[in-house]
Amino acid sequence: MAYWIDQSALSISAGGSRVIPFLCDTDEDVANLPTSSSEGAKQGNDETSCKKCAKGSDCLAIKSANYYVLNSNDEWVLVGGA
Repeated sequence: MAYWIDQSALSISAGGSRVIPFLCDTDEDVANLPTSSSEGAKQGNDETSCKKCAKGSDCLAIKSANYYVLNSNDEWVLVGGA
């Protein structure tokens, strides 16, 4: 199980806000993602994916095709899926 940043969709605003497009293997991995107030679970030598991200960041769980967004309450919420 793992999560990572979709580098092809990455965009950091001029103000430095990190709205990050994540991908993860399973829905369970979403619990390991960072939020705007806390870092995510570190994975091996990856020092980037675990850094705090802005509200509005999103994540696609590949196995289920479920789509999550970090909402204004700083919670990863399921907003769509298969």
